[in-house]
Amino acid sequence: MAVKITHLTNGQQVRFANADGARRYAEIMGGGVDKWRFTVVSGHERPELSGQVVNVPVWRMTSR
Repeated sequence: MAVKITHLTNGQQVRFANADGARRYAEIMGGGVDKWRFTVVSGHERPELSGQVVNVPVWRMTSR
């Protein structure tokens, strides 16, 4: 069962293949499950794309 979580303050949405992964993300990365709304979604639902560009820093994991 796929799960989508939505942050209650900023509206960020993250989709997961199962509820365990969503709960773990909310607890560790998202500040706690009480800050997220959990929604069960169908496997065929397509996520909405906002068109916003998000820059994600990438760190090199090997030394030269």
